[in-house]
Amino acid sequence: MEIIKLIGYINSIIWILIPIRQYKTKFFLFFLVLGLLDPLAFTSIFLIKFNVAILYLFGTIVLFYTASLGIKREIKIGFSLFFLVASLIVVFYSMPISIIIQMVIHLMIFIYFLKILVVFYSEHRKLLLFHLVLVVYEFSLLLKFYVFYHEVGVGPAYYSVTTALQIIIGIFFIFVNEVNSPKLTI
Repeated sequence: MEIIKLIGYINSIIWILIPIRQYKTKFFLFFLVLGLLDPLAFTSIFLIKFNVAILYLFGTIVLFYTASLGIKREIKIGFSLFFLVASLIVVFYSMPISIIIQMVIHLMIFIYFLKILVVFYSEHRKLLLFHLVLVVYEFSLLLKFYVFYHEVGVGPAYYSVTTALQIIIGIFFIFVNEVNSPKLTI
């Protein structure tokens, strides 16, 4: 169990450093929210004794807002308000459904990032490695939520593997942003 905590702490440290590298890029707020979620969760667990599931649920809504770049502000606010209302209902009545809401939000973010990847490829006939890694990161989050929701017996092992993958992805994002990302010819 201690190795899982250690991996979690390393993951938090790595992801809090990423917004520094992503500063002044269009993904800065997205990475800032991602970087702050885990430290806020640790703080809420140990100091405030606040329910972390609620924090992650509302953090995911903010993450959706920051990730939906290029979408009209009214539409972003509309979706965010819809998820907020749904989340408030869930918080008061059925907390396990919060995982489903988070999965839906991350699925929308995944599809949006996939769209960015495809549009960039169609315009330049090259893949931007930054976009590809962003899509892989969101996919790993979707898998993590799926395994957690279905309480698959490999939960702790899968958590360790995906969190280790996210550490590697985080290290990538510390050194590479959208501006200086390599382009892959396919």
